[in-house]
Amino acid sequence: MTSERPTDREDTLVRLWMQEFAALPLPEGRLPEPQLLWWKAELLRKWDAERKAISPIERAEPVTVTIGVIGALVLMLTLWQSVPGPTATLIFSTVLGLAALVGVATMMLRQLRS
Repeated sequence: MTSERPTDREDTLVRLWMQEFAALPLPEGRLPEPQLLWWKAELLRKWDAERKAISPIERAEPVTVTIGVIGALVLMLTLWQSVPGPTATLIFSTVLGLAALVGVATMMLRQLRS
């Protein structure tokens, strides 16, 4: 029974892997230019930072769409109550407005999910 600690065993495994990796032959042809590697690394770092910065905004978009739809519905209800008497034209325009509101909200939420 050995008295190796887990860190000693991990050190040994890493050392063996590094020795095997160092023994691998270099690929044929030239290695990439260091400037190109640096440029690619910087580009990936910037993309990652942009993705992290946009993430909260993308999570909040469905909430803002929902708040906007609820606000529009409350506004329509408030305006409907202030009308002296509903007419066929008013009912038609209200139904058309509600259909347009639901359609736009559905399209926005589908676009946000994709």
